[in-house]
Amino acid sequence: MISAVESRSAPASVLGSRTGSSHLVFCRLRTPMTSHAPRLDDLILLNREIAALVKAGVPLELGLRGLAGSVGTRLGRLSERLSKRMAMGQSLPDALAEEGPAVSPVYTAVMEAGLASGRLPEALESMAVSGQVLQETRRRVWLAILYPALCSVIAYLMFCLFITVIAPQMIRAAEMFRFPPSWPIELLRTLHKHQIYATLVIPTAAFALLVGLIFLPARLTRIPLVFSRAFRFLGDILAFFPRSRRMLSPFGWINPFAFYQSLNWAQFTELLALQIEQGSPLPRAFLLAAESTNDPRWHSEARAVTDQLTRGSSLVEALKSAKSLPPLVNWMLATGEKQGTLAVTLRQLADMYRRRTLQQATRLRIWIPVVITICVTGTIGLAYGLIFLIPMRALITGLMHE
Repeated sequence: MISAVESRSAPASVLGSRTGSSHLVFCRLRTPMTSHAPRLDDLILLNREIAALVKAGVPLELGLRGLAGSVGTRLGRLSERLSKRMAMGQSLPDALAEEGPAVSPVYTAVMEAGLASGRLPEALESMAVSGQVLQETRRRVWLAILYPALCSVIAYLMFCLFITVIAPQMIRAAEMFRFPPSWPIELLRTLHKHQIYATLVIPTAAFALLVGLIFLPARLTRIPLVFSRAFRFLGDILAFFPRSRRMLSPFGWINPFAFYQSLNWAQFTELLALQIEQGSPLPRAFLLAAESTNDPRWHSEARAVTDQLTRGSSLVEALKSAKSLPPLVNWMLATGEKQGTLAVTLRQLADMYRRRTLQQATRLRIWIPVVITICVTGTIGLAYGLIFLIPMRALITGLMHE
């Protein structure tokens, strides 16, 4: 039986048999994703519970079993599964990895870093704060989408009314007065001819997709995995195309990618500081902290840095291959190593990025609803105005020539 106190005093035994490897391998697909996959708020609550159990010195498997008996939600079922696996001798990160893609490898990496540093509660608290900021920002963004979505639905209904009722009247007027052929009238004729697609096929497909995303089991839709890959894909585009970053630089004050980057670097520097303060070897501490971020490109660069540190290179030399590392972090890490104040420097960086994350989250919550509403409703108004006024202008021009 592995207790929380033992996890602080003997992290190697808790981590399991992973010696002889310079990097960690987390299993993503050991079990299929089910409809009982934990949500972000479940993981935040689990963070709080595990941190409290560690501080109280209660064995984790016993504490999680008690939590499973006191709650009947996804959190309770997750706690019960973790308790059973740990009772069979698995470490906490291994038990979490058994959940497959339902639990992010980033969360497992935070557990690894916390156990390796012997300060699991602090690592979990950092993750909980990041999760709460992310959850609140995501909730505000989804609420911001509701009003533009409603405007889009109303505008689409008006568009369907236009091509089924108003467009035929305009076409008949053009034919009655024998106007010369023009592309606005031909466009109206095409839209009216294929109105069944706009009025029946597209709304039915959109409604079926919406119902599927909401009600089908998560193992069929894999919503979290799809959105995670989508954000990673967009992040890779920004990473490999510097011009895209320059295009977004005037909007950096409401740039969601800058928010996610600040969140990643706050997590990295804080977990690295925790491990350095406890005397953990720098190569292993660096890799564990890097694995706690949600940036695959940084993961590969961190492995290269770790390999150089393992071969005896200095941190200054090893960081030359880290292209994704912000220049400020690179310079402060190098300066901290030279002055022997690496842990203090990392703490300062973590505090700075944490404050920056909170500031950016506040800006996103305030301005994203405004920007989305203006852009979507403005585009809808412009498009609807053009689709009505251009054919009307063609009719008026034809009447003038008559």
